[in-house]
Amino acid sequence: MNKQDIFKGILTGVCFLGLAAHTSAQTKSKQTAVGTIQDTVPGRLFTIKQNRSTAAVSTVSAEVLNNTAAPNLTNTLYGRLPGLTVSQRGGEPGNDAALLGIRGIGSFGYLGGAFGYKTYKIFVDGFEVNDNYFNGLSPAEIESVSVFKDAAALSTFGMRGANGVISVTTKRGRIGKPSIQFQTRTGLQSATRINRPLDSYGYANLYNQAISNDNGNVWTPRYSAAQLQAYQNGTAPNVDWYSEVLRSRAPLTTGDLQFSGGDTIARYNLALDYADQKSLLNVGNTDATSNQMLKRYNIRTNLDFNLFKIFEARVDLNGRIEDVKQPNFNIASLFSNLASYPSNIYNVRDGANWSGTALYPNNPAASVNALGFYNTHNRILQGNFGLKEKLDFITPGLYLNEAYSFNSYAQTLYGKSATYARYFNGATTTTDQNTPLRAFNQSAQQQQDWKQLMVTAGYERSFGDHQLTSAINYHQSDFRGDGDFSFAYHYQNVSGKANYAYKGRYIAEFGFSYFGTDAYAPGNRWGFYPSISGAWIVSEESFLKDSETIGLFKLRASVGKLGSADTEGTGISIGGLNGRYLYQQYYSGSGTFYLGNDGTPAGQTGISPVFIANKSIFAEKSIKYNIGADLTLFKKLNIQLDAFMDKRSDIIYPDYAIPASYGNNVLVKNLGKLTNKGFEASAVFTDQPGKVGYSLSAMAAYNKNTVDYMAETAVAYPYNALTGRSYGTRIGLVSAGYYQLSDFNANGTLKSGIPVPAFGTVQPGDLRYQDLDHNGTVDDNDRTEIGKAGYPRLTYAFGGNINYAGFDLAVFLQGTYGSTVDILNSAASQTQAFVGNGNAYAIAQGAWAYYPDQGIDTRATATYPRLTTTTNPNNYRTSSFWIKSGDFLRIRNVELGYSFSSNVIQKIGMRKLRIFVNAVNPVTWSSLLKDYHMDPETLSGYPALKSFNTGISVTF
Repeated sequence: MNKQDIFKGILTGVCFLGLAAHTSAQTKSKQTAVGTIQDTVPGRLFTIKQNRSTAAVSTVSAEVLNNTAAPNLTNTLYGRLPGLTVSQRGGEPGNDAALLGIRGIGSFGYLGGAFGYKTYKIFVDGFEVNDNYFNGLSPAEIESVSVFKDAAALSTFGMRGANGVISVTTKRGRIGKPSIQFQTRTGLQSATRINRPLDSYGYANLYNQAISNDNGNVWTPRYSAAQLQAYQNGTAPNVDWYSEVLRSRAPLTTGDLQFSGGDTIARYNLALDYADQKSLLNVGNTDATSNQMLKRYNIRTNLDFNLFKIFEARVDLNGRIEDVKQPNFNIASLFSNLASYPSNIYNVRDGANWSGTALYPNNPAASVNALGFYNTHNRILQGNFGLKEKLDFITPGLYLNEAYSFNSYAQTLYGKSATYARYFNGATTTTDQNTPLRAFNQSAQQQQDWKQLMVTAGYERSFGDHQLTSAINYHQSDFRGDGDFSFAYHYQNVSGKANYAYKGRYIAEFGFSYFGTDAYAPGNRWGFYPSISGAWIVSEESFLKDSETIGLFKLRASVGKLGSADTEGTGISIGGLNGRYLYQQYYSGSGTFYLGNDGTPAGQTGISPVFIANKSIFAEKSIKYNIGADLTLFKKLNIQLDAFMDKRSDIIYPDYAIPASYGNNVLVKNLGKLTNKGFEASAVFTDQPGKVGYSLSAMAAYNKNTVDYMAETAVAYPYNALTGRSYGTRIGLVSAGYYQLSDFNANGTLKSGIPVPAFGTVQPGDLRYQDLDHNGTVDDNDRTEIGKAGYPRLTYAFGGNINYAGFDLAVFLQGTYGSTVDILNSAASQTQAFVGNGNAYAIAQGAWAYYPDQGIDTRATATYPRLTTTTNPNNYRTSSFWIKSGDFLRIRNVELGYSFSSNVIQKIGMRKLRIFVNAVNPVTWSSLLKDYHMDPETLSGYPALKSFNTGISVTF
């Protein structure tokens, strides 16, 4: 049977399947610090009452998200949705998106994302969007954000559902009097922590140790006592580059204006949003310079119409203009220079000129002040159009729904550039010359065009004790882009779902997707993905129905098959192809070879395969299992529990079973297997004794995965293997302290019986490693598990709010447990002192050193290997010495507000008036922060931010 026959057969069931409501239907709920207590549960094909839902879905309202002042929507989601892990990145304006992951790491292949992050799909009002669109949404536009987690919630997404889905519902108009709501908020942002390097004296003092260690442990200082004294008294360069380039705080202002209302014929919701964020860069805004800043303007209009009692129409239009302006220098490179440029290299200026040398050419202060600026201008226009026909004249509850969406994105670049001459001691040091500021032409950078079409048939009916809600849907997606979006993506999805309830307490649901994508070879593009789920509302049974203790007790279970295909945007690629079109053969240049024997051979270029094409490649498979329970106790306590297992197979991964040393090319197959398990729990307690109202909430989400098979190259010993461990487990050498003087012979060689490292000559103070295979040599065969993955196993959050006499106070905390950080590779400038002419930080002050004539002896107290100016392949390699705990607990939000009495404000035409102050990320507890001055989520680069804000909210 071909896909056309299957499609025709599915359509014949239209009278029994249907769409009960748009995914954008309003959801009645009670707001809490963690998620939302739902009366209805959103879904892709219909929204359904909570007591009939069989799915694992977490939802949070925009009202809760709006408590966090952040221009990027991802930075409002910490701890709000059980099952969603959020990892904070730097706070750079326009480039501060957090990393998101749903239910841990489900895959390790080319479609596995950034160690479990960024593998999900995003749908807004039923249509797929990408991160670029999602990140810029404002809470003013949003009704709720949901996470779909199990097969019952995901089966209709087919090959888009294996890694979970984030679903956004935007606000729609309601029947009632016109309402105008305005909110503005302004505040100051600052770094949660910046790990500053040592000053010139501290740097030079340790450098003397390092250079002496490199000179055979003979005290040969580079800096004299007079130079050290000059650094102390300020007569020699002692530049704090961070202070020169950064300011202590930067402003953030957001504002939104909403209009809503309507009647039975027409309803509207109009949202206008504005965000203005400045960076921490200490540079003015002139015709020649610019601070880094983000300015964004959003407008969304959602319109609903009822026409002739038969038709329901909707028109949704969203426009966004976004400008990101910054100095004409890469911000990541700037922060790399700030971290690695020592304080004593030169003063900021050499007379009237900018300082600089060939070794340190990019004077950080000049990088932001003397090179000009550039501005990226982003424009987004997105529209959804829908028409629903009620076909009750055929049979009650039957209808059709057609919807179309377009999403257009364009980015242009404009700026001014200049260069500057580098001076040192009155002379130029590089070939750079001062040039006048010149504008460069406005140019297109990238574009995208995304069109989607959906046709849905729906049927909803009650027959005595029987209730049926069902739908069938056809979805076609056509994505094309250039620039950074250099591929076309096309897929078709025929999906359906039917929910059946008997006597309001026995629920059964079936869902499916027949999904096809152009990522794979013709004839191998379609897959079928079914699910089945059920629920039993135990509290409706006679033995519990009249219970005063248990208001709701529902058990849920689901199982189903999902797929994962063409996960673009993960940053993991094969030959730059991002894991798509692996069935086609691609080639790249293979260098030059020479022919001829007449003394002047001619060079010829060649090509070689990037990988071996595999026409049988297909989407990886996910079998998801979920059991859950929903409880309401004492009419005050709501509890949700879920346990899950994801059996992933056919993971797309290279076959490394044959090592590259045999001369084979990369062959990518469906070969990997991984099992991911975990649980989620959330609880909310609400009460109002007298005039005091309060709520307490908490959530925890745990996940652990195991690589079952990955075709890795055969290892020497089982403890070397990645297979059998969690994906991302830290593998390296086991540190066993430091080599001491007593470990060496007089000629500098290691004494007999001490394992010899294979990473170069060692000396006292170097790191010593365990010889796990006991062969007398420490090498890569002694590598084993030295730490957990960077993705946390446990994410938790808790908080509460209280209100009395118009005052309200809310506190919300979030943290993670069960992850490790490799500070050597994640923050090399801060951990590898002096290497590559780099800097030195406080961590290096604990270095092993023994120069008794200088009064230096740290052998018994050392917390860092001996200092060196070389790369030192023995010390600076992945080992347990550099693996630290990534666990932390952070206060995400504290807010104090006051709502004026309605008796007072109604006299001036207001319905609500509230003023508030809040703090975002004000306090963090972390061993990494305490011991090494590193933020546990943002170890290097532009720092993560905390903010203190004040605002006002008015409703007319």
